[in-house]
Amino acid sequence: MSKSRKFLFVLPAAAFLVISIPAAITLIYLHGDQFHPASRMRSVIWLSKRAVAEAAGALVSVYDPYRSKLILAQTGPAEPVLPQNPRDKFTSARDLQRYFDDNQPSSGIVIETFTNDTLPRSRFPFLYQTAAEPLLDSLRTLYNLEDQVRGVEDDFEVFKRLTFWLHLKFYERPGLPKTDLNVNFNFNALDILYQAGRGQRFWCSELSTTLVQCLAALGYTARYVMLDSENGGHVVCEAWCETFGKWLMLDPTYARIVTVDGIPQSVYELHCLLKSPEREAQAAIIQGKTGPQYDLKNEFYFSLYRNFAVRMRNDWFTNRFPRWYPLSNSVMNAVEWQDELTSDNVYYKNETGRLEDLYWPLDRVRLSVVPAHEGILRIFLDTFTPNFSEFEIQFGADSLVTTQKAALFWSLEPGVNRLHVRSVNQMGIRGRPVRLEIRWNTEEEIRRAG
Repeated sequence: MSKSRKFLFVLPAAAFLVISIPAAITLIYLHGDQFHPASRMRSVIWLSKRAVAEAAGALVSVYDPYRSKLILAQTGPAEPVLPQNPRDKFTSARDLQRYFDDNQPSSGIVIETFTNDTLPRSRFPFLYQTAAEPLLDSLRTLYNLEDQVRGVEDDFEVFKRLTFWLHLKFYERPGLPKTDLNVNFNFNALDILYQAGRGQRFWCSELSTTLVQCLAALGYTARYVMLDSENGGHVVCEAWCETFGKWLMLDPTYARIVTVDGIPQSVYELHCLLKSPEREAQAAIIQGKTGPQYDLKNEFYFSLYRNFAVRMRNDWFTNRFPRWYPLSNSVMNAVEWQDELTSDNVYYKNETGRLEDLYWPLDRVRLSVVPAHEGILRIFLDTFTPNFSEFEIQFGADSLVTTQKAALFWSLEPGVNRLHVRSVNQMGIRGRPVRLEIRWNTEEEIRRAG
């Protein structure tokens, strides 16, 4: 970069800092009772960090030295193919049947079963850890992660075992961390586990980071979620669970998973318990082995979920940035949930009240069908699968086949035809299958029936 360009780059940022930080401090002291948390000094620190982060954001909008170096996980086919018809037209057997009745009334096609998926997306991009990262192999091997979950039948049991194992890895001896919060916190599970093995104590932030990366080493997608309330802050993990088809909360610090009516809850669902004392009373704790110092009253524990924000990345192994960079700090990278229960928070730049922005589904397949020729359909496949590898397809009772292509032809046989499609990621984790069952009556059969 030329000296003149560097000057143009640095000058606006410096001016922004000089103006914004004193303004933030003045604003807090004049109107401190309007800000969350209640402590004015803490609010000064938070708003000052926000000002610095905004300045960094202004900087990279002029010149971003890291954006072109980002390594991104593939989330779908390398060459997606879009059908000519609207994708949202085929969400049920009835919708698909109506399409054929309107456009191909003499096709003889009858839709028996269609379990299609939708693919809602967040408006805020999430950076996923790439499966090819060598540090994931090191983490999996050094700490025998596969042995920790050997014999487990579903992903929920995997999550439970790793959550409870990790708690004991850090807290098998009583005592709290003696270091300041987040000292040498570098989002690296290998470093954290190594130091834990030498007796170093850590906070909830390090435990949740470690759990996110241990799950990634086994092929599962998880993320780091920050909680905040009048009772203090906390960090937990959320993981996408195919067994229940939803995000669910894992707390390695307290070795806890919370269920209601036997269903593990997400952070958002625990947040919503605060609206309903009756439903909160129905919540049950799946508790791992802990020491007495981690025995919290449920009322206090659930109060921590009043405010929460999701960090929109888990790619810390692969994409390393300096702390000032917007993608590296929670101010600019996290998205905070907002509703009638939450408090105003000056810390985070991004907020939302749209559930899909924080709770989008993963590993789903979206299937569209259009006629190609008599007895031949063209199938279009779409998915949102972090570290996508291939589609796994089964035609009727035939053997499974795999493809990375987003479109294929399906030749129908007279009678019932069945198609099952699911996505598979690079670690072999399979998503939920889409099922399509079609009865094809040939022209001869239609004439005979008539």
